[in-house]
Amino acid sequence: MLHALMVLLLALPTVRGQAVDRARLNALKTYRTPSRRFVVLGPNTLDNLAAGRWAETVSDRVEAVVGGAIPFNRREIRIVIRSETNATTGTVAVAECAPRALTQGLESGRLVQRMVISRIECLAEESIHLAFCRLLLEGFFPSSRFNPDPAQVPRWLTVGLVRNLWRTQRGEDAFTMVELWRQGRVPTLADWLGRDAGEWDVATDGPMSALLLAWLVEPPAGYARVGRLLDHLDNGVFIGSDLLAIEVLGRGADPSDLEVAWDGWIMRQQRKVFRPGTTPPDVLKQLAAELLLYPGVFGIPLASDIERGAGFAALIERRKADWMAAFCRIKLASLQALVAGRGAAVQQIVERYGAFLDAVERGKRPGRLRALLDEAEAALREQETMMLGAADGIDHDSTDTQDAGRQDR
Repeated sequence: MLHALMVLLLALPTVRGQAVDRARLNALKTYRTPSRRFVVLGPNTLDNLAAGRWAETVSDRVEAVVGGAIPFNRREIRIVIRSETNATTGTVAVAECAPRALTQGLESGRLVQRMVISRIECLAEESIHLAFCRLLLEGFFPSSRFNPDPAQVPRWLTVGLVRNLWRTQRGEDAFTMVELWRQGRVPTLADWLGRDAGEWDVATDGPMSALLLAWLVEPPAGYARVGRLLDHLDNGVFIGSDLLAIEVLGRGADPSDLEVAWDGWIMRQQRKVFRPGTTPPDVLKQLAAELLLYPGVFGIPLASDIERGAGFAALIERRKADWMAAFCRIKLASLQALVAGRGAAVQQIVERYGAFLDAVERGKRPGRLRALLDEAEAALREQETMMLGAADGIDHDSTDTQDAGRQDR
């Protein structure tokens, strides 16, 4: 019976005097993923399966980043793989891997979102990840259930989400931000969030988006915070530094409080767990960042006259300050945590800085403090020189690293 049915179906167009359009038959192939959240339509069954697995993987990673489930009640995302064909020659054009269409609408009371791509290889492109993650985030908007034009997700939010999906990108963005921060090139959040969309700079704004998103989704309140921010967007509220100050720090916080906390977040995000006993080159950059002083961080009062980004030498003349003892203990613990499980050389450097901090806490004479600090800084420079000389033999993209306290995704 099955054979007879297939023959009948193929014969129907001929009876009507039309040629069999096999391309149309192929285009009817669909694949629904096991979670029932995604449907893939395309001419190749294996490609459809691969695209379905890709959608499930990316959505799982997104949920891991934001710390909770992406809403999918009465919602479905369809990925359509459809190549552009020249009507005259019948040849398939090799189109750029940007989304050819990104639409949504209601079908039988269900929100159906569509992303059209040219070929399966395009799923590896960042532009496709951005489009897909935008669709995922728009599922948070209650109005999406009945409004085909939901509130727009800010570019930094989607970009930040995508750049947090993979460990390698997270690490690169963290190091880029530290370098920009040390050079005084990180804009205030108030200025950055208020920029015009045309001022976007991938080299700096990408890493900035990544770290800001990572901060917003930090457990345990991250998932609820993302939901509230998207509710604000759904109600037409702009996400500026004043709103973020309240969402991150609580009621009563203002943009200046947010900037201080932002500096501290950038510093903390430099920690990595490496293969025990090794000293990767990037750990020295992290250590150098920890040796900079910032009012409002590690117990330094906001009213302190210490300049942002000053070195440890600034501690010598302030050794008798009432906040100094607490600072020295907290900073030493932070340095020790940074190099825990790493190579002996970098641990010895921290021991030298620890001797300096201990002497500062005990109020030793300036001459003694200067000598201890000189020894520590000389040890750090020596290690940096050694690392620089061996740089050609080091794999800077080692997969032996992962974010502290977070699983590889």
